[in-house]
Amino acid sequence: MPPGTVRPPDAKTGMDTNPANLASAVVTHAFGRLPEYIDGAGFRLLPFDLFRAAQPGVRTLRVYRITSPRTSFVLDTALTSALTESDARRDSRQYTIAVHLDGRAVPSPERYWVFYRNNGPQICRIYFPGDLGSLNMGVNSFVLRPLAPGRHLVHVVVRERIAGRAPATLVTDYVLRILPRAPNARERASAPPDDTDPAKLGNKPLVFRVPKG
Repeated sequence: MPPGTVRPPDAKTGMDTNPANLASAVVTHAFGRLPEYIDGAGFRLLPFDLFRAAQPGVRTLRVYRITSPRTSFVLDTALTSALTESDARRDSRQYTIAVHLDGRAVPSPERYWVFYRNNGPQICRIYFPGDLGSLNMGVNSFVLRPLAPGRHLVHVVVRERIAGRAPATLVTDYVLRILPRAPNARERASAPPDDTDPAKLGNKPLVFRVPKG
C-alpha cells in the first residue's frame, strides 16, 4: 500500500474530520439523510448497506460502480450498536475484515474500529434525536485520500461469526473511476454547509440544513 493512501487511524484531525464524525456521516448517508458529498466535497461518502442480510455459510457479493472527482473517500465496512460501549466493542469482535485497494491489502484493518456515542463529544455536527442519541456505536471506518485519475478497485471482505454456525461472508467491490479534476461547483454546492459552532447550529440536525446552491 503506497504511503499516505489510507489515513492512519491515529492521525491528528480537526473536530469536523475526526474518525467518529466521518464514520457517523456514512451511517447517516446510508439512511438517506445526508448527501454523498460533505465538507465542501472534501469527502465523498461511499455506499454502505446497513440492512444487508448476513446468512450463515453464505458468501454474497455486491458491486458499486462510482465515477468521482479527485477527493477523499470515507468507507465504512461494518457496524455494531449497543446500549454500552463495552457491548459495542464486544460485538465488534465477531467480525474479521479485509480491505484491498488495487490488490494491495490495508494493513491491520482491526485498528480502524471507531467507538463513539451518537450524542457524545466526538460528534459535533450530526444530531441524533431521541433514543438514538444514547446508542453506542462501533464502526470499522477508513478514509482514503484522493486517488490518481483512472480506474481503481476497493475490495472489502467482511466475515461475521455466528454462534454455532458457519460464518457469513459479505464481499463488496467499489469499482471507482476517478476523473482528472477536483470537485466542481455543483458537487461542492451539494454538500451541507460546514458550521461547528453549536450556538449557531441551535442543535439543529446537520442533515436538515439546506444545501448551498
